[in-house]
Amino acid sequence: PGAALPEGYFDAADLAVLRLSSHAHWDIPVLWNDAPLHLLAYAATSPVFDGEEDRNGRRNADETRFWLLYLDGGLREAAPEAAFVILGDSNLDPVDGDGRREQMQALLSDPRLQDPLPKAEQGGPDANPGHHGDPALDTADWTDPVPGNLRVDYVLPSSDLGVVGAGAAWPGGALKENGFRHALVWVDIAPIP
Repeated sequence: PGAALPEGYFDAADLAVLRLSSHAHWDIPVLWNDAPLHLLAYAATSPVFDGEEDRNGRRNADETRFWLLYLDGGLREAAPEAAFVILGDSNLDPVDGDGRREQMQALLSDPRLQDPLPKAEQGGPDANPGHHGDPALDTADWTDPVPGNLRVDYVLPSSDLGVVGAGAAWPGGALKENGFRHALVWVDIAPIP
């Protein structure tokens, strides 16, 4: 609902088969502490590599907005009634880089979620000139200066879960040598008594 499609870019035949997810959106219920926990996982398209129509930027924003629609009951599928964690590669920094950052800001400020602000203890990227976000929160180390290092990977527990710890681990050794550009983001959760 309310997709930010570029006006006049897609014809009716395109729209009949165009799906929202460039990769996928998953709601994976698991049993955790004898109760359901929903892992809401996704990987969004990059908001760049398009033209003035901004089709990738619009799609990326809609892929992130999907979770708010889902949690609001704005889709055919029912939202989970149990605790959940949204996790994945949004390809969208809330402060820096290209893309419709207001969508990530909206997700991060939703009161049903908490942002544990995972930081790397060592090995993270340096700050890029002109960036405004905390470089310790960056999770992708891309070409400098543009787009530079950005925070694009998230683990966002629902507000009814306790956060025990959080961080990011940057690749080293063979992974780094082979150009692996994302940090592993982790969050330890616990039930709230």
